[in-house]
Amino acid sequence: MGKSFAIILFCCFVSVLNAQDSLCVFNVKGTAYCKHSNALKPVSKGTFIPNGSNVILAESAEITAIDSKGEAFKIDKAGEYKFSKILQHKAIKNAQGLTTKYLKLIWDELTKKGSGKTIIGGVYRGDILMEFPKDSTKTASSKLEFIWKEHNEDANYFVFIRNIETDEVYKFSTNGTTLTLYKDNPIFYEGNDYEWSVSTEEFPNLKNIPFYSFTLIERSEYKALKQELSEVVTDLKTLGLTDSEIEASICEIYGVCK
Repeated sequence: MGKSFAIILFCCFVSVLNAQDSLCVFNVKGTAYCKHSNALKPVSKGTFIPNGSNVILAESAEITAIDSKGEAFKIDKAGEYKFSKILQHKAIKNAQGLTTKYLKLIWDELTKKGSGKTIIGGVYRGDILMEFPKDSTKTASSKLEFIWKEHNEDANYFVFIRNIETDEVYKFSTNGTTLTLYKDNPIFYEGNDYEWSVSTEEFPNLKNIPFYSFTLIERSEYKALKQELSEVVTDLKTLGLTDSEIEASICEIYGVCK
């Protein structure tokens, strides 16, 4: 009986997340609450708002929510809003194709975040440790920070960086979950393509572990790539994101990093 109830509960949860009339909070400023079935809970990025819910905004608060179709809705005046009322507040009247695609990716990422699967950019390679930089990233930063998930509290980690052009592999060891290197490190050459991976094994078979690729680019190329996403940048400003938040979003979703 307990197992059957759990399965039913899970199916209901998935149904809510995938419903066309559900919303997911994309951005929130100030204090806000979601009221559903007489329960009140604080709203944060990633909170799902099912049909039938009310959203309560405090003074100076605002919320931007998205749906599975890539549409965005924004409320920014104090008060209580029924779900149907939120749908009357479209944030972008004529969203461009790139923005819609971007918001769909955000929806998918937030929906599947709890599963441990990474789907940003259409890439999925199973349960792996690497978190940043994402696969197929282009970065103009002079400081390269590699970040991965913790395997267990006492684990040692081995970071492997491979120069794709020369096939040289460099190995670093640390007991933390980050490694910072600089572009002036002699292992790096601007314009070259690299791959990186993390393992708790000191001598893994490198053919059997997943690698994420990244390319070092000049600032001028970064500006050109960002210009190609100018429609998205304009729309994200309309949604209330700051310049630094927009840069972080472009890096996360499109792999174009400053």
